[in-house]
Amino acid sequence: MRHLKGKESKQLIREFLEQYPASADSLNAAIHLEELIVPDGAIFFVDGRPLILRTKRGLIPSLKFDSVVNALPKVIVDMGAVRHVANGAQIMRPGIRQIEGRFSKDDLVAIQDEKYRKTIALGAAEVDSELMQSMDKGRVIDNIHFVGDDLWTSFSETSKQ
Repeated sequence: MRHLKGKESKQLIREFLEQYPASADSLNAAIHLEELIVPDGAIFFVDGRPLILRTKRGLIPSLKFDSVVNALPKVIVDMGAVRHVANGAQIMRPGIRQIEGRFSKDDLVAIQDEKYRKTIALGAAEVDSELMQSMDKGRVIDNIHFVGDDLWTSFSETSKQ
Protein backbone atom coordinates (compact mmCIF):
# COMPACT_ATOMS: atom_id res chain seq x y z
CA MET A 1 0.00 0.00 0.00
CA ARG A 2 1.32 3.42 -0.91
CA HIS A 3 0.79 6.61 1.10
CA LEU A 4 -0.48 9.49 -1.06
CA LYS A 5 1.45 12.75 -0.84
CA GLY A 6 -0.34 16.04 -0.15
CA LYS A 7 -0.74 17.09 -3.78
CA GLU A 8 -1.97 13.63 -4.82
CA SER A 9 -4.46 13.53 -1.94
CA LYS A 10 -5.84 16.96 -2.75
CA GLN A 11 -6.26 16.07 -6.44
CA LEU A 12 -8.05 12.80 -5.61
CA ILE A 13 -10.37 14.52 -3.13
CA ARG A 14 -11.11 17.38 -5.55
CA GLU A 15 -11.89 14.95 -8.38
CA PHE A 16 -14.14 12.80 -6.17
CA LEU A 17 -15.97 15.79 -4.67
CA GLU A 18 -16.87 17.05 -8.16
CA GLN A 19 -18.84 13.87 -8.78
CA TYR A 20 -20.03 13.10 -5.25
CA PRO A 21 -20.52 16.25 -3.15
CA ALA A 22 -22.12 14.18 -0.34
CA SER A 23 -18.58 13.03 0.50
CA ALA A 24 -17.44 16.51 1.57
CA ASP A 25 -17.63 16.00 5.33
CA SER A 26 -15.70 12.72 5.25
CA LEU A 27 -13.06 13.78 2.75
CA ASN A 28 -12.39 17.34 3.91
CA ALA A 29 -11.55 15.96 7.35
CA ALA A 30 -9.29 13.22 5.94
CA ILE A 31 -5.81 13.02 7.37
CA HIS A 32 -4.26 9.93 5.80
CA LEU A 33 -4.88 8.57 2.27
CA GLU A 34 -3.37 5.35 0.94
CA GLU A 35 -3.63 3.61 -2.42
CA LEU A 36 -3.79 -0.13 -2.98
CA ILE A 37 -3.32 -1.18 -6.61
CA VAL A 38 -5.51 -4.15 -7.56
CA PRO A 39 -6.01 -5.93 -10.90
CA ASP A 40 -9.13 -3.95 -11.87
CA GLY A 41 -7.97 -0.54 -10.63
CA ALA A 42 -7.18 0.90 -7.22
CA ILE A 43 -8.69 1.19 -3.77
CA PHE A 44 -8.13 4.38 -1.80
CA PHE A 45 -8.19 4.11 1.95
CA VAL A 46 -9.21 7.28 3.75
CA ASP A 47 -8.00 7.20 7.34
CA GLY A 48 -7.88 3.41 7.11
CA ARG A 49 -11.32 2.95 5.52
CA PRO A 50 -11.73 1.73 1.91
CA LEU A 51 -13.94 4.52 0.57
CA ILE A 52 -12.94 5.31 -3.03
CA LEU A 53 -12.41 2.97 -5.97
CA ARG A 54 -10.75 3.67 -9.31
CA THR A 55 -12.40 1.48 -11.93
CA LYS A 56 -12.60 1.42 -15.72
CA ARG A 57 -15.48 3.89 -15.31
CA GLY A 58 -13.44 6.31 -13.20
CA LEU A 59 -13.78 7.09 -9.51
CA ILE A 60 -16.72 5.61 -7.63
CA PRO A 61 -17.51 5.20 -3.94
CA SER A 62 -17.01 1.79 -2.40
CA LEU A 63 -20.05 0.12 -0.90
CA LYS A 64 -18.52 1.04 2.48
CA PHE A 65 -18.81 4.81 1.81
CA ASP A 66 -22.26 5.09 3.39
CA SER A 67 -22.73 8.87 3.20
CA VAL A 68 -22.20 8.82 -0.58
CA VAL A 69 -24.01 5.54 -1.31
CA ASN A 70 -27.04 6.66 0.72
CA ALA A 71 -27.26 9.88 -1.31
CA LEU A 72 -27.45 8.03 -4.66
CA PRO A 73 -30.73 7.28 -6.45
CA LYS A 74 -31.87 3.76 -5.59
CA VAL A 75 -33.23 0.77 -7.45
CA ILE A 76 -34.89 -1.85 -5.27
CA VAL A 77 -34.70 -5.43 -6.55
CA ASP A 78 -36.80 -8.42 -5.55
CA MET A 79 -35.22 -11.06 -3.33
CA GLY A 80 -35.00 -13.49 -6.26
CA ALA A 81 -32.58 -11.14 -8.01
CA VAL A 82 -30.31 -10.57 -5.00
CA ARG A 83 -28.21 -13.73 -5.43
CA HIS A 84 -27.67 -12.96 -9.10
CA VAL A 85 -26.77 -9.29 -8.50
CA ALA A 86 -24.36 -10.31 -5.71
CA ASN A 87 -22.69 -12.64 -8.23
CA GLY A 88 -22.16 -9.82 -10.72
CA ALA A 89 -25.24 -10.19 -12.93
CA GLN A 90 -26.53 -7.15 -14.77
CA ILE A 91 -29.80 -5.70 -13.46
CA MET A 92 -32.79 -6.60 -15.58
CA ARG A 93 -36.05 -4.64 -15.50
CA PRO A 94 -38.28 -7.57 -14.39
CA GLY A 95 -36.32 -7.90 -11.12
CA ILE A 96 -36.87 -4.27 -10.12
CA ARG A 97 -39.62 -3.59 -7.61
CA GLN A 98 -39.13 0.14 -7.09
CA ILE A 99 -37.13 3.11 -8.36
CA GLU A 100 -36.32 5.94 -5.93
CA GLY A 101 -34.98 9.22 -7.20
CA ARG A 102 -34.34 10.51 -10.70
CA PHE A 103 -31.28 9.71 -12.75
CA SER A 104 -29.97 9.92 -16.27
CA LYS A 105 -28.28 7.33 -18.45
CA ASP A 106 -24.76 6.54 -17.13
CA ASP A 107 -25.50 7.91 -13.63
CA LEU A 108 -24.39 5.80 -10.68
CA VAL A 109 -27.26 4.14 -8.79
CA ALA A 110 -27.39 2.02 -5.64
CA ILE A 111 -29.04 -1.38 -5.93
CA GLN A 112 -30.81 -2.51 -2.75
CA ASP A 113 -32.68 -5.65 -1.75
CA GLU A 114 -36.40 -5.23 -1.07
CA LYS A 115 -36.49 -7.04 2.30
CA TYR A 116 -33.68 -5.39 4.26
CA ARG A 117 -32.97 -2.38 2.02
CA LYS A 118 -29.23 -3.17 2.13
CA THR A 119 -27.13 -1.83 -0.73
CA ILE A 120 -25.74 -4.88 -2.48
CA ALA A 121 -24.29 -3.24 -5.60
CA LEU A 122 -23.59 -0.02 -7.47
CA GLY A 123 -24.36 0.23 -11.14
CA ALA A 124 -24.39 2.58 -14.10
CA ALA A 125 -27.87 3.25 -15.45
CA GLU A 126 -28.24 2.17 -19.07
CA VAL A 127 -31.44 4.22 -19.43
CA ASP A 128 -32.85 7.18 -17.51
CA SER A 129 -35.25 6.66 -14.60
CA GLU A 130 -38.34 7.73 -16.55
CA LEU A 131 -37.73 5.24 -19.34
CA MET A 132 -36.85 2.54 -16.81
CA GLN A 133 -40.22 3.09 -15.08
CA SER A 134 -42.07 2.48 -18.34
CA MET A 135 -40.13 -0.65 -19.36
CA ASP A 136 -41.27 -4.21 -18.71
CA LYS A 137 -38.17 -6.12 -19.79
CA GLY A 138 -34.55 -5.73 -20.76
CA ARG A 139 -31.21 -4.92 -19.17
CA VAL A 140 -31.28 -1.52 -17.44
CA ILE A 141 -28.24 -1.25 -15.15
CA ASP A 142 -24.62 -2.29 -15.63
CA ASN A 143 -23.44 -3.85 -12.36
CA ILE A 144 -20.01 -2.29 -11.67
CA HIS A 145 -19.33 -2.96 -7.95
CA PHE A 146 -21.05 -5.56 -5.81
CA VAL A 147 -20.69 -7.34 -2.50
CA GLY A 148 -18.16 -10.10 -3.05
CA ASP A 149 -16.51 -8.75 -6.22
CA ASP A 150 -12.72 -8.61 -6.55
CA LEU A 151 -12.56 -5.03 -5.25
CA TRP A 152 -14.78 -5.90 -2.26
CA THR A 153 -12.64 -8.95 -1.50
CA SER A 154 -9.41 -6.92 -1.81
CA PHE A 155 -10.42 -4.24 0.65
CA SER A 156 -12.15 -6.66 3.02
CA GLU A 157 -8.97 -8.77 3.28
CA THR A 158 -6.77 -5.67 3.66
CA SER A 159 -9.02 -4.28 6.41
CA LYS A 160 -8.59 -7.51 8.43
CA GLN A 161 -4.78 -7.27 8.43
